[in-house]
Amino acid sequence: MTSHSPRGSKTRLALPAIFFGLGAFLITLALMLVFAVVPSQKVTPLDLDSLTITEEAPANLLVGANFAAGEPTPGNAEREECRPPSPEEEGEGEDAEAPAEGEGEEAQPEEAPEDAPLPMSCFMEAGVPTVAQRQVYAVEPGDKDTVTFQASQSVLRQDRLDEGDEEGALVQATKDRVTMDRKTAEPIEGNNGSVELVDAETTGEAPAEFHREGLQYKWPFDPKEEDYDYFDASTFTTNPIHFVEESEVDGVPVNVYRQEVGPINMYDSIAAHFQAINPGFSQAVNSILASYRISGTAGAWGLDGDPNREVRMNRFYTNERTISVSKSTGQILKGREDQFQFFAEDQGAADEFFADKAAVEQEKQQPTRTAFSYVGAWDQPTIDRAVERSQESDSRVTLYGRTLPISLGIIGLLFIVGGFFVTRRKN
Repeated sequence: MTSHSPRGSKTRLALPAIFFGLGAFLITLALMLVFAVVPSQKVTPLDLDSLTITEEAPANLLVGANFAAGEPTPGNAEREECRPPSPEEEGEGEDAEAPAEGEGEEAQPEEAPEDAPLPMSCFMEAGVPTVAQRQVYAVEPGDKDTVTFQASQSVLRQDRLDEGDEEGALVQATKDRVTMDRKTAEPIEGNNGSVELVDAETTGEAPAEFHREGLQYKWPFDPKEEDYDYFDASTFTTNPIHFVEESEVDGVPVNVYRQEVGPINMYDSIAAHFQAINPGFSQAVNSILASYRISGTAGAWGLDGDPNREVRMNRFYTNERTISVSKSTGQILKGREDQFQFFAEDQGAADEFFADKAAVEQEKQQPTRTAFSYVGAWDQPTIDRAVERSQESDSRVTLYGRTLPISLGIIGLLFIVGGFFVTRRKN
């Protein structure tokens, strides 16, 4: 009669249990990676730090320092209409012989007043080599649900930078701060951001935080092929940005979104913003607003009608923005802005002017009412860095959401099948 040791029986019973247990554990671990770990990876990182630089491109701009001093820019100094009258041209010397009475009266044109302002075009420069740069980095507060970004953005004259004049190179700048949800990339509820405006002559900052809506520096993971709201820090307005197509950036699949904004009255929008968050403008805010509304004569602005008519010109903002967003990580991989800021008397005049494409093109060739005109597209090193960051993030998600779960799931199934095989053999 054959006898079985208790120890051998327990071993034979334990082996299938071990196989089943390991298989179940590995499959459970795979599911945890998919449903628990991956969602924790699909959030905006707390240590983000990115630099965006555009390709050098020509810009047209109103040089505020020259306008304030009443001095034409160096590029306009030799234009006849920009030269102040010389003493000889202003009048005749004491020893000059006076013309006979009535002599040459009909041939003399009507003289402009001695204090007639120079045309505004004398203070505008065309074809200025320009670059834009933006540094976006995470700051406090931030936690498992929210992250705060600070973005320092500036537009710089490359010709002044080449001369070592960093201070004189600044055209305009903003310092933007926003706290947003790490999953949706949308600003959180309540007061969630502030914007400081800076230009070449004036500086000032928002006296308090305010509530804003719309995406800006990042899309959510797995962005949808639909329209989103987008916040514009130049005008403090939120406008739709539209999905237009799928494409690729250096082999990475992207969604392309495009937005056309304006004309927006910058004085009205910025004044309304500051008034809403802190009634009563500070000196800093007033200095900022001064560059968005300029009084003068119709003749100085090249407007039709009586050249001596007093006009108050408002600065209007337009922008055609194109953004390419990774279809997996939601990171912006490529950006382009065609920005045009110009002066007009009111909204109706601005809409009429901007709708006349021939007039706009003529203005871009020979500026007479331009505040700033520039097409900025990300340079290739910026695109390369953005693609690399996106691929690193996508690799982590792929590792935890696909590679490891599939591998662990297959191994777990093999253990379970092995457990059934061992059980059948023993039976």
